[in-house]
Amino acid sequence: MNFDDEDRLELQFLAGGNIVEHAPVFSPDGRFIFVRCLTKVQVYATSTGELTRVLDDATAPLISLELDLNQPELLLGCTSTGELVRWNWRAGVVKKTVSLNLGVVEPTVLTCNLLNLYKGGDTACAFVTIKRKGGGQVNWFVVNTSTGEKIDITCGLQLKLRTPIVDVGKGQFKYIILSQGMYIYFVNYVTWKFVRFKSANQHLITCVRMSPSEMVAATADCEGQIFVWRNFERRETMTNTLFHWHHTEVTSLAFSPSGVSIYSGGHECVLVKWSLAMPQNRKYLPRMASIIRHIVVSNDNENVLVCTEDNAIQLVSGSNSVIKSTVQHFTYETQDKTGRKKFPIGLCLNPRTNTLVLNGRSGHLQFYSAYTKSLLYNLRVVDTNVLSQETDHIIYNTRITRAAFNINWMATGEVYNDLENFAEVRLKFWQFNEKLQSYILNTDIDLPHEHGFKSITFSNQFQVDNLCCVTAGEDNVIKVWGITDSENIYKRGSMWSCLAQTSYRNLPIGSLCFSQDGSLLAVGYGNILALYDAKNPRLPLQTLSCPPGLDGVISKAQLRLAKTPLNGARKELVQQRQQLWAVLKSILNSNDEKLVEQAKDLIVGPAIKGKLLDQPENASKESVFKCIMKMPELGLHQKLQLLRRFGIECSIPTAHRNRLIQHLQQRSVIPRATKMRLRQLDARLHRLHSRHRFKAKQRLDHLSKRTQNFEALVPQDVMSLFSFLKLDESSKPNQKDSKKPKLDNSAKAKLKAKAIPATSAPLQGLAQISHVQFGAGDQAHLVAVCTESRVLIWNLLTLRLQAGLRLSVRELAFDPLTNLMAVITKNDELHVFQPNVPLPLYQRSNLPKTHGLAWLPRRQPKQSSINVDWQAQSMLLMLTHSQEIAYLAPPGQSPSDDAPAPISFAQPATTDLQLRHATFGLHVTKQQQVPAESLERSGPLIIGRGALSAVNAFVNLSAHTMPSMSLVCGEFVKSLLTPADSTSTHSSKAEGGSGLTNGGSINGNGLSHTDSDADEEEIVDDEELEEGEVRISSDVVRKILVEQNEKLEEALPASDVDQQALDNRLKNIAALSTKLKL
Repeated sequence: MNFDDEDRLELQFLAGGNIVEHAPVFSPDGRFIFVRCLTKVQVYATSTGELTRVLDDATAPLISLELDLNQPELLLGCTSTGELVRWNWRAGVVKKTVSLNLGVVEPTVLTCNLLNLYKGGDTACAFVTIKRKGGGQVNWFVVNTSTGEKIDITCGLQLKLRTPIVDVGKGQFKYIILSQGMYIYFVNYVTWKFVRFKSANQHLITCVRMSPSEMVAATADCEGQIFVWRNFERRETMTNTLFHWHHTEVTSLAFSPSGVSIYSGGHECVLVKWSLAMPQNRKYLPRMASIIRHIVVSNDNENVLVCTEDNAIQLVSGSNSVIKSTVQHFTYETQDKTGRKKFPIGLCLNPRTNTLVLNGRSGHLQFYSAYTKSLLYNLRVVDTNVLSQETDHIIYNTRITRAAFNINWMATGEVYNDLENFAEVRLKFWQFNEKLQSYILNTDIDLPHEHGFKSITFSNQFQVDNLCCVTAGEDNVIKVWGITDSENIYKRGSMWSCLAQTSYRNLPIGSLCFSQDGSLLAVGYGNILALYDAKNPRLPLQTLSCPPGLDGVISKAQLRLAKTPLNGARKELVQQRQQLWAVLKSILNSNDEKLVEQAKDLIVGPAIKGKLLDQPENASKESVFKCIMKMPELGLHQKLQLLRRFGIECSIPTAHRNRLIQHLQQRSVIPRATKMRLRQLDARLHRLHSRHRFKAKQRLDHLSKRTQNFEALVPQDVMSLFSFLKLDESSKPNQKDSKKPKLDNSAKAKLKAKAIPATSAPLQGLAQISHVQFGAGDQAHLVAVCTESRVLIWNLLTLRLQAGLRLSVRELAFDPLTNLMAVITKNDELHVFQPNVPLPLYQRSNLPKTHGLAWLPRRQPKQSSINVDWQAQSMLLMLTHSQEIAYLAPPGQSPSDDAPAPISFAQPATTDLQLRHATFGLHVTKQQQVPAESLERSGPLIIGRGALSAVNAFVNLSAHTMPSMSLVCGEFVKSLLTPADSTSTHSSKAEGGSGLTNGGSINGNGLSHTDSDADEEEIVDDEELEEGEVRISSDVVRKILVEQNEKLEEALPASDVDQQALDNRLKNIAALSTKLKL
């Protein structure tokens, strides 16, 4: 079945999108900010940071966005394909779309900046730089944004190949500042004269800025230097001033509207405010979230926007440098030079709120709600300072490598490893606090494992009692942690401590998983699946290993040669091999040339008749080379010595030659620093205690002996290879065939080496388990094990291999609601299947590279089978390499579409139900026994809480489980209102002498008397009133009320009379239209 032909699902993006790739734009009054995100323009409110509008009419990524000077309600954007889009941002509509007519076929627009220049149009002209399709130097044009036509300009400015950095002065001084590499251009766009300068020390320019009020410009380079330029019209009058505080490259500059001060930011995560008059007076805003990318100042100088590399826009007060608000929907992991994974924990699901958890900024975890498409918060896990990056060094920070979640607990594993010192490893347990609605650190454990973590998991996601956590480390040890009483005398409570630890044959641990009930623990050691009792994991209960070949890895082949000649073998061949081996051993110990010729005869054979007389010398050397290299009895050094004695030379690639030269030269020179270090250590021995001095002296002597032996071995054995390998400094590589192996420099080698791909790996002898996953429900006895090229399904009831799939799994996610397993292969293919029937329910190829997978339960599951819709119960989410969360869905559908429906009541709002669910209805209703059947029919507000009233059930709900108030408020208020018809009915019945509350009759004091004759008469009268047949006269009503009042006074003492009940009685009497004489 071809799934691609019938696939109706599209890859859509739920979160992500870089909002800090380009600098945002303030509105004229500073109340809104405009942010570019690919083809969309997002409008945010400055005061609250809320998204108010999205302008998504562009057809290509936007490379510029500016407000027109004369018409501030117009927002002009330019795409990379040369399309100008004009919006009225207040109304949110597109006014006009114009294509640039530059006379270039398929140009790529690099920059587009509006000028304070109007020529035949209602909008300003723009300075545009493009690059042609075939490459080459950058071209620039001045275009009319109203028509898209270019304007002829006479200017000799010619740009180079780099992408330019451009800024335009739009005030009184109309200049364009442009930089390419180390060159800086100042262009007057009135006279179109330009001046070119070169940066100091020829450093690369990273950002440029023009002052809005003065003829002043600022440039910054990759060394952290900021230069302020003045009088740059001529070289003779130009002056510049150095501002230097940053130690790495400056990424952004911004002038204040008055031009008095300038802001700068870089990799130090510090916002610096400079005074142009006094550069030594600086103000700092340290500890920004991440590397600063853009700085924008509002026109009134009240707000400063700081865009950080973690995909956040922070609003800073311009007066006191206080962060007011932050706009952030998804946190990006910042770039570093370590080459490690950006998201080591992958994509996790918090079972408490069904939020997505993944790595955020350095040392943080971000909690993202896929239902509301919003970032909830960033939780700081690592309690250390973040080290800023440096230009010439690789800086390592503490990273969160593993995380596990329970409904009440969270476990994190953090590692600091700079590849030089011993790795710092910490395991932390966090408890959820109901009041703070966040996690609080409970236990911090130093060095639970060596070198790092392999896996962390809880025994159950929803269980709190008898909960345990299992961690696996790089030291091939598994530890079981449990909750015990705290040992701290100052703070009583619970803490986590190690209960047991185990390992198996010191095999590497690939993955581990608990069963659904938490009783079994499955661990993958190499190619062995070990099953432990979760309460006593000392020894494994069972170990399962796949037969050779079925795990997808070719097993080793062992060959044994017979000592005696086999039947049919020639004895002279055996004798010839023994003779050759004896001759070669003699050659190694002597310099006799006769032995060399004898060995050649034994290898090649004597020269007899035929073409062997004319055989070239290279052919015989080739035979000798093959024979010597195939002999297992010889070591590598012995083989090289024999090849040198036979006069055989070979050439190697240039890259390998340079590495070998460097390696051998380093090893051949006796290091003086080592000797000096040994002398210093020997001189410090007298400072030690006598009990430690002898041991230190002994260790130092052993070190000296090893050093001397190594120094003596290098000149004798290693340096002798120089003459054979042609690796001395005078040797020159062969340019023509340097990549091909040769047997002689004078002729081409006939032996061609087989090209080995760079990604190929040698055959392994044992499979390595990378993922282990238990089934759930009726498939809890099945365990899925993933190796390099197989997915194996084990049945724990029979201890047999049930099925196998040929898949090279890189990522795996399991859904316990539907028993669906989703795997991403190394070829970026998605396969969805169940463990009991390993046939794919869904397949898809050509997916983007992923960091992790997760199943998100739907808030409103669909009533359909998984064979019809495999995402009916849960939706599969993917974290791509472009730091976006993607999902598969039909066009126009998102995870927020399955929001719960508004709460509806089982019955219409009758008088009985209104008074029962009213806030103060219990004070005016008759206290009577209501049958259980009627309660079940009417039903409370929340299903399943029949013992409580509707209002109590509604008020006592937890905040995180309540639906949106916009969905509940309407129906709840309607239940408290009394319709007009029921009010008239109630008043008409009151005229008949009976006040209704909760469906029963009451007297003036609000108490009922079901055993009185008057009540029976009232019921009859009510029925007659409903039928409209009998009318009760006013005398009868007065008589009934007088009798009820007398009975009430006799039944209740004066002290027991409730004032509230009396007030209700008077209210009912006042509602009657009949005059009463008491």
